[in-house]
Amino acid sequence: MQIITLGNEPYLEWIRRRLTAQGFGLPAEPFPSPPASEAFSADWQALQYGGVLLDLKRATPDSCAARERHCREFGLGYVDVAANWQAPGVQQGFALFVGGSDRALDGARPVLDALAPLPGAWLHCGPAGSGHFVATVFEALSYAFGLLLQAGWTAPGETPRPPDWNHFFSQQKELAANLLQLSRLYLAQHPPQQEAHDPWQLLAHFALPAYQQSHYALILAQLIELALGQGLALQAIFDSLSQPRP
Repeated sequence: MQIITLGNEPYLEWIRRRLTAQGFGLPAEPFPSPPASEAFSADWQALQYGGVLLDLKRATPDSCAARERHCREFGLGYVDVAANWQAPGVQQGFALFVGGSDRALDGARPVLDALAPLPGAWLHCGPAGSGHFVATVFEALSYAFGLLLQAGWTAPGETPRPPDWNHFFSQQKELAANLLQLSRLYLAQHPPQQEAHDPWQLLAHFALPAYQQSHYALILAQLIELALGQGLALQAIFDSLSQPRP
């Protein structure tokens, strides 16, 4: 079955090369938009495989949910696929964060297996939009680690200088606030069936292999809300108490 590439982003070329190397046939040129162009906006960056559309463009969970509904109106399954679409993926495969229903995933599985480093080596994060949410969280955590390295970095030949810890912690605080906001938005869209009172139970669930979790992104969002929500609230109280009194 042929794969149709939809869109014009430069990273689509790396995806096309990976799929071709894995034995898929693709048209010589990508379509600028899905075949039903009157039904889809031109900014879609996706792969169409049979009756499934794999959405490659980073979006919010709300946007993904709206796109899933849109695809359903035209008889298409919808899967959101988040990855760092870079040239090394042509040879090594891409680390994929995937969201979608079980039925849509069954239709998209051959393409996902081809894009991943090995068949099955991709993370199903939950329903539509969960793949982009988890990918954003992982990128934020990687960025936080990079800030730590940068804080203590001195270029070769330069005089070592003490880290600017005030600036570093300010960056970390801002990043934590953004992560918390993102997680709360996800939880608002996917309310847990029951409120999590026991963080240890959540951690035990999260420690299970990903394929044993029905909604990986939901547990991740709950853990972030528990960890950062209380911490930022306590920090706000501390900041207010530390202000000089008139």
